[in-house]
Amino acid sequence: MLREKDTTSKNTLKPPLHRLIRSILERYEWLKLKQTLLYTYNTSPFYHQLFNKYHVKPRDIISYADMTKLPMTTAGDLQTNTRSFFCVPEQKFVKMFTTSGTTSEPKKAYFTKHDLDSIITSSITGMRLMYHITADDCVRLTFEEGYGTEIWGNRYCLERIFLEIGALTLVTGRLKIEDELKILLEHKPTIFMDVSSRINYLTNELKKIHDLDTLGITRILLGAEPTPNTMRKNIEKTWNADVYIGYGTTELGLNLAGECEEKQGMHLTETNVFTEVIDPKTGEHLEDGEIGELVFTTINREGMPFIRYRSNDLGRIIPDRCPCGLPLKKIEIKGRTDDMLPIGAGDNIFTRMFDDILFGQSEIIEYQAIFERRDGKDYITIIAETNTITDALQKKIFNGLMELPEINNGVLISNTVAPPLVSLVKPNTLDRNSIKARRLIDKRNLYD
Repeated sequence: MLREKDTTSKNTLKPPLHRLIRSILERYEWLKLKQTLLYTYNTSPFYHQLFNKYHVKPRDIISYADMTKLPMTTAGDLQTNTRSFFCVPEQKFVKMFTTSGTTSEPKKAYFTKHDLDSIITSSITGMRLMYHITADDCVRLTFEEGYGTEIWGNRYCLERIFLEIGALTLVTGRLKIEDELKILLEHKPTIFMDVSSRINYLTNELKKIHDLDTLGITRILLGAEPTPNTMRKNIEKTWNADVYIGYGTTELGLNLAGECEEKQGMHLTETNVFTEVIDPKTGEHLEDGEIGELVFTTINREGMPFIRYRSNDLGRIIPDRCPCGLPLKKIEIKGRTDDMLPIGAGDNIFTRMFDDILFGQSEIIEYQAIFERRDGKDYITIIAETNTITDALQKKIFNGLMELPEINNGVLISNTVAPPLVSLVKPNTLDRNSIKARRLIDKRNLYD
């Protein structure tokens, strides 16, 4: 919990009703899952060939445990031959979105009108139930459409969602600080939406010229990249607003999960996806509560369904019933399988460890951690953007890094890690040629 709640949830359902709805939802999910397996086997060249290769038929899946009989789909499969996933003629698709390509080559995903309508409908329900958005709200939306050849779907879908709700939506690209403040002062939006790094940047810059908690923004919705607790607390305190975090991927339909007012995990859109948690090394199913890789199967997709798609996100299904009363399962994201870097003498380190230290300093706007290896030793260079370039801030960051056991052990015990270097630079020094912030840069070529 990031704050103490002094009100009860608006969504609370009594346990008997909660169990009944949960039972109906699970039956629906199983029916849709079975239909999807048969549909993709019969219509998708990729899945028909893959199932046959592994000698599996849809009829072999008679329980959730049997899903492990099916091969998993990877991003590489999608990048190799996108059109082999199509279950409908290409002319039936009306939209194509691509990923931002933060950690790999961009991936293309195609959607029919049915697919988009399904995403929009479920998202409208989520916006109303969890964030209580109505036609009386005004939404400030600065999600980019993409950089270069990227075509991001978030902005398109969000505009349609708020159009259907009837909320006034203020949509632009990312403006200069002074121009952003003019829009906020003139239109007084109640909701702000963007990626966390952008909102954090606006927070730190706008508060220098205006008292942000007087602007009337009550809810800030973040997505597309991790949001460290320290960053979240800073945003909430500065704006005097609730920050809610969402989760999704372009390939699977953009809006997969979102926090309710309890902020104790993100409720899954179970009417659109079936979720598994697996051991990323063995592929075995893990129990609710155990941390593993999230694997998704779309169950309401017409044009380009995915079966057991590996997300590369590490997380868990939270086993407890949410106090808010919503009957949807919740997930918690812990990191990424491709965001985990080995360091020193066999330790692993994640972006979130650096996030908590760097964004724990309110003066830091953005950062990158660059990993290099020389003479058998790992070298870490932190480049952090700030308007406060002082020795004191530099020392705080260095001391915070040295408190991480993975770095401390490498420096002081195994002698496999050099003391980290911290470089403070002016704002906008780091490359921002992608929608998402890429913070860990590994130049060690460990596997070459």
